[in-house]
Amino acid sequence: MNRLIFLIFTFIFFGCSTLTNFQRGKFIAVFHLIETSEFEDAKEIVEEMIEDEQSAEWARTWYARGLLAQTAWTEGKRRNDRKKFELYPDQLYVAIESYKKARELDTKGRFDRQLAPRYVLLANEFQKIGEQHFKGKKYDEAFRAFEQALIITQSPILAVKTEKDLIYNTALAAYESKNMEKAIKYFSKLNKKEYSVNVSHLLFTAYLEEGDTLSAEKALTDGIERYEENKELILLLINLLYEKGETERAHKTVDEAAKTYPDEYIFPFTKGLIYQKERQYEKAINSYKKAVKLAPDGLTTYVNIATSYYNMGVEIEENTRQINSSLRVQEERARSEASFESAVEWLNKAYEKNTEDNTTLIRLYELYKSMGISDKVRIMQGHINP
Repeated sequence: MNRLIFLIFTFIFFGCSTLTNFQRGKFIAVFHLIETSEFEDAKEIVEEMIEDEQSAEWARTWYARGLLAQTAWTEGKRRNDRKKFELYPDQLYVAIESYKKARELDTKGRFDRQLAPRYVLLANEFQKIGEQHFKGKKYDEAFRAFEQALIITQSPILAVKTEKDLIYNTALAAYESKNMEKAIKYFSKLNKKEYSVNVSHLLFTAYLEEGDTLSAEKALTDGIERYEENKELILLLINLLYEKGETERAHKTVDEAAKTYPDEYIFPFTKGLIYQKERQYEKAINSYKKAVKLAPDGLTTYVNIATSYYNMGVEIEENTRQINSSLRVQEERARSEASFESAVEWLNKAYEKNTEDNTTLIRLYELYKSMGISDKVRIMQGHINP
């Protein structure tokens, strides 16, 4: 440090003629201190140069700062020395921002060759940090780190192809941190590259979170086209269309899907759900029965058929109140009784499946209770978890 003090006094007394030597001496000292792991002393000099109006305009000043931050981080992590890897707050961000400033001032690109390998190492470190934060559910920090790694890999000084997995991690971290604008940006890039069905699904959900149903629908239709009529995406589209009130399109889409996948129970089942929501119970039952033929062990289908028969019986009973003819009333009550009997029949079929699914058990219990079948109600009470 005495040598540096002497140089400072020399500069003060002898003026600009010694500026070049003074500048060179400072940099030699800084790089030597970095090399010998005397990071605190190096930081003191570098920060003085950053504060100085003149040396703050030198690219090498910022390069030295970036090198100091990155080298101290690397050595600190290797030796588990907190003083080194916490030399600066957000130390790796200090490194990359310093390098960025150096490149801005280095208009001739003289530092690019030196920076390229350091950029690669930084990108790797940011990815590690992103993974650690994501595992710890610190999604804001994970997104910040992943995006920084992504930005580094896209630097013109690196002749590398950005990994799709890194884009995915960045997008997923943005999604989990509720930054839907960035999630949409990165998922859209991946969707164009046909990364996975899951990306189309997440992009759809991100658009919905933003309230953009048109873009959400387009994400699904594009995904269905890209991924060969993917069943999951088709089901999402059907549900979206129904929720938007476009019931005709929802019916048409599910009918087309049923033709494409004639052996898949899920499409007649979905058709049944739509009819059931529309209170078209007979049509719902017919669709559910098609689903049962394709998937005889689909317990939920049995329960839905029973529910549709029960609702149909209730609806018939309610309508009898508006009928004046006693003969017609008797006929309608006979129809309602038949519906209730069919509901019991399908309930018993579901019960015989001996389900352990608590949600289904609750639905069975509620239906048995509504129809006054007390013996089954008592049995179901013993099986339902509180």
